[in-house]
Amino acid sequence: MKRFKTALFLATVASCAIISSGAQAQITASNDGELKLHGTGATSIQNVLVQELNCVGGSEPLGVIGSTTAAGTTTTVAEPTNLSTPAGTFDCSTQALNTGFAARYVASGSGQGRSAWDAVGAVSATPAFTHTGTQANPNPFGDWSTVQFAFADNAPTLTEIATFTGNTAGLTGPSAAAGGAPVVFPKFVLPVAVAYAPVYGHNNSTNQDYAFHIDTTGGSPTTINGNAVGGLRLSRTTFCGIFAGTITNYNNSNFTTDNNGTSLRDPNDDSSRWNSDGVPVRLVGRLDRSGTTDIFTRAVAAQCGGAYTQHAETLPYIKASSGQPDFTSARPDTGLRFLGSDTNASNNTVNLVSNQYYNRSTGTYVTVNDASGAAAGTAAYPNPNSTPVTNGTGVFLVANGSGAVAAAINKAPDWRSASWFSAASSTNNVDLNGKIGYIGADFLNGSPTGAGLFAAALKNNTSGAWVLPSAANATVAFGTIAPPQSDASGVYTTSPADTRSVSIPGYLNGGTDTTGAATRNNPLAWYQVLYIGTGLADPSVGYPITGTTQFLGYSCYKADDHGSNRDAIRHMLGWNTGRETNDSNGDDRTGIFTDGTNGLLARSNIGALPSNWQTAINETFLSNDSGLDLNIQAGGADGKCSAATGV
Repeated sequence: MKRFKTALFLATVASCAIISSGAQAQITASNDGELKLHGTGATSIQNVLVQELNCVGGSEPLGVIGSTTAAGTTTTVAEPTNLSTPAGTFDCSTQALNTGFAARYVASGSGQGRSAWDAVGAVSATPAFTHTGTQANPNPFGDWSTVQFAFADNAPTLTEIATFTGNTAGLTGPSAAAGGAPVVFPKFVLPVAVAYAPVYGHNNSTNQDYAFHIDTTGGSPTTINGNAVGGLRLSRTTFCGIFAGTITNYNNSNFTTDNNGTSLRDPNDDSSRWNSDGVPVRLVGRLDRSGTTDIFTRAVAAQCGGAYTQHAETLPYIKASSGQPDFTSARPDTGLRFLGSDTNASNNTVNLVSNQYYNRSTGTYVTVNDASGAAAGTAAYPNPNSTPVTNGTGVFLVANGSGAVAAAINKAPDWRSASWFSAASSTNNVDLNGKIGYIGADFLNGSPTGAGLFAAALKNNTSGAWVLPSAANATVAFGTIAPPQSDASGVYTTSPADTRSVSIPGYLNGGTDTTGAATRNNPLAWYQVLYIGTGLADPSVGYPITGTTQFLGYSCYKADDHGSNRDAIRHMLGWNTGRETNDSNGDDRTGIFTDGTNGLLARSNIGALPSNWQTAINETFLSNDSGLDLNIQAGGADGKCSAATGV
């Protein structure tokens, strides 16, 4: 508990500018009867984000949404200690960067985050989040009428922007009436790890674990920030084969070739057993509408093709086929359901989803029925945990949120081949795991809030290097991509013109969606320029599965007698963009989150934005230095937002 937590009532005035040096006034939000900002969305960055928020101020747990039958839960995220800053070591568990600041975050997935952000102006009668288990996606913190921010590993769609703005020449939609123009830009550079559990088997007779043998010769990386993270090497051929479902066992010769000609078999494992059964590859992916899935499928589509013909927040799945599994009993807003009019479900011609999901609370696999209530067809949607079997099924076991994906991958060995099992034999009495999936790299072993997962070192097809999902390798992959309408340093310019073509939502074009040059006033431009050509989908250097996590906000925030949401939002963002450098005591804390070596993000394997992006975001949204009048305002301030406007 921070010593500053009780100091919540000294408000700032709405027109207060961000102070970058010297002592600061308290920065207090005002929202739904609480002096706290409310946010929701991506689970990929849930832990590092809550660490950031609590380091800025407050001591709030992470919220995790529930289901239609269970209430949401909260979990404590340890606050970071010993962060190096110019003024000396900073301990976030006993100190706050900005006194009075507090924010709560509900990890709900990128899709739900975008929905809550998009619906902020239409929730006066129905709260954005309720707290009961009888509603979809219940909020553990209680009823919230609005959210001030959301995070997503992808960006809003044109349809979502149209709902927000009213899709006319002006801003007439209910959300725009409440919060002004939409604000969208990247905040984190996110490497998505191909993660696995290092222990692949357990011998029940000898009580001995078997771990993948990783050949460490030849200089291939096996650590991030000095922490062991495995380093199982996957060439592009092997990577693509795994996620196409054509490489289904770890005794496949591709793994041996990639691993310097050495088998992945634990030297203590019986070679005959390994040659016969090996370890089946068991894929794990996301059940919820996930921006992490979007980043992953973008990369696989660009690098492998095949079933991954589009980037999507839902895995390849045939929604128009009778008898397919319907996962709405596990997550009401999932895209994995049989609804012909469901725009959230990908409509693929190839299925890569099984008929089971992992229930984290019970540690069990749950088989779902089709939309009619009958058993889902097992031919197209096989049970990934059936026995006996010696190879993986090539389809995904799905899980709700990053935490559940991590738990599923880490589950103790539980798959036994009946063809090789003998209760009387010490060599044959072996249970197997072999799960592998995609997840944000902050869940890896050694990250302050990690889940102990190991990560594959992927081969960058252009550079030829084996690369682990570290903050540094993600930043390299981000490369020299420039923000919209920026010179090399990120300063606003119109000469030369930014000719990159992006989607232009209707509210900026007389009510008609179109395409055209990237401009800073277009919220989609800040995301879509990242993927011009192959861009981050297949970077020429650095880590091959790199994306970004976007901040979704508003141009108008409320300020009242209790505090200013606008000032709180700007302080929340300022520590990631270099705008904030001094804490409430006036001490220099430059780079406390973003320093590439000692910053909180680098410790968590998350990349900070390059300096030119920090400059562009600051001058456009936080200070109006660009002169575009796009900066975040408070209701009644500077003439852009009416006195009644603001979330």
